[in-house]
Amino acid sequence: MSNSQLKLSLKDIIPTHPEPYPPQLVSFVDYLYQLSLQKNPVLPNRAEIARCHFCAYLAAEKYQRALKLPEPSVRKIPVQPKLIDKFLDDFRVTLLNQERSASGSPTTSPTKRRTQKTLNFTTPTSSPSKITKLSPMKNATPKISSPLKKLQALRDQELKQAGSSSAPASLDINDEESIFNQKDASEASDSVPNTPSTPSTKYVKRQITIADFISFANNFFIPASITPKMVESFVSHKHKFTKKNEWLLACGMINAAYLRINHHLLQKTIGAKSQFQNQLFQYQKGGLMRWNMLLWCNIIEDAIKDEPWISEIEQNYIFGKSPLHEDVEKREIDAKLGPGWELFERFGSMSHPNVQLDSDSQKLYHSIWTNNIISQLDS
Repeated sequence: MSNSQLKLSLKDIIPTHPEPYPPQLVSFVDYLYQLSLQKNPVLPNRAEIARCHFCAYLAAEKYQRALKLPEPSVRKIPVQPKLIDKFLDDFRVTLLNQERSASGSPTTSPTKRRTQKTLNFTTPTSSPSKITKLSPMKNATPKISSPLKKLQALRDQELKQAGSSSAPASLDINDEESIFNQKDASEASDSVPNTPSTPSTKYVKRQITIADFISFANNFFIPASITPKMVESFVSHKHKFTKKNEWLLACGMINAAYLRINHHLLQKTIGAKSQFQNQLFQYQKGGLMRWNMLLWCNIIEDAIKDEPWISEIEQNYIFGKSPLHEDVEKREIDAKLGPGWELFERFGSMSHPNVQLDSDSQKLYHSIWTNNIISQLDS
């Protein structure tokens, strides 16, 4: 990254600090920028333009006391103000924690130093005569590979010395109550080294097939006449959730349909809506969090409120059946134009019963036909 861009970012973050900026600050901004490209290659919400500003803010925040810098400002960071704190927190976790762990790692192994100290450690004995009788191999402390084994070795030596002076020769060390002897001999013999096992993480299915969606809808008794229309709408919108989880869309659509179909039941029964949400969370197989599922249910319900199948559900289950005069008008249109006249309207046909005029011959035919029907009914 160019120094000019770094300096411009620092100028936006600490505008009251005069140039030139401390070399330590500039180099640390460049280091954070390169590290962020490795940890977070792509920033969401069009925040890529503010990557250098985030790094400059964290660098100024870190060296504020050491270099006597002014308070860093977020006013000129080119991203939505409500997202600035979130991005800064993410950068602190991924960048500063990484930098601290890298700088705080020890250069030498502490086990090695403990081993050297252990070699110089000698255990006090009961009498000088016993030292002369022991061979050099027995007198020397063996190399210990861990602190636990070191404590065990020291404990064994103390027990042996105590046993030679006061305890009987047949003292069994394993019979003592100790933190080192919590397992029985049978357990120790049956113990096997840890073998790698498969992780216990639950498999999460992010994509949904049509069969999965229909099965999911059947759990909530969605009418058979509505389900195909919901499937068609789901297929047309599922590409928007490619990088998220298609179960969010499925849960949102089922939620919108169920709340409208059972509108009166949910209003009369206390706790029915909460029970439905629990069942919705239980039947989904996308590994969603409950709060996240409910959040997206509200978002999707607002987005699909103008879908034709939503209007059909509202007309049939919330506002009641269509009025009688609408049914009569629809039957009259079907009688004049035949079934399927709605398709002609969608193709742009302007021949509609509201603008059609009947000729005199048609009126005469209609009157004759009406009189014949009435006479047949009277007879």
